[in-house]
Amino acid sequence: MFFSVLVLLILFSKSNFARELIATHILFRHGERGPTMLYPSDSNDISFWSNGLGSLTIRGKFQHILLGQYFRERYSTLLNSTYVASEIFVRSSDYDRTLMSAYLTLLGLYPSSKINISIDHFITTNTWPENLPWQPIPVHTIPKSMDHVD
Repeated sequence: MFFSVLVLLILFSKSNFARELIATHILFRHGERGPTMLYPSDSNDISFWSNGLGSLTIRGKFQHILLGQYFRERYSTLLNSTYVASEIFVRSSDYDRTLMSAYLTLLGLYPSSKINISIDHFITTNTWPENLPWQPIPVHTIPKSMDHVD
């Protein structure tokens, strides 16, 4: 009897005090895109879609910058303000629109300010300057033929 009460007390104490977010998995779809094919009666020809069929629209690109900003606000206690490789892993299916969506989300998640840096910084410090408007963050992918999530 004592053992079962002790287990219940331990479980109760953990459930009351363990309410801190320690990790998250986020799954999202690409941003707004153009059509993947044109209908014969469509008045717009392929040249209307400047980045090609199925590509992100300007609005779709902006949507993902905003999504990254939302994630920054929502998970600010979970993530460092600058990119730390051990904190985040990003995977995308191998399509231009999904890869771009991932990169644009990261741009919103880890924003920087305007460019004001010389090449000497790269030569002398071996660090990515914080005041660049973009920093390279890896987005992992696998070939479409092996992607079972797609």
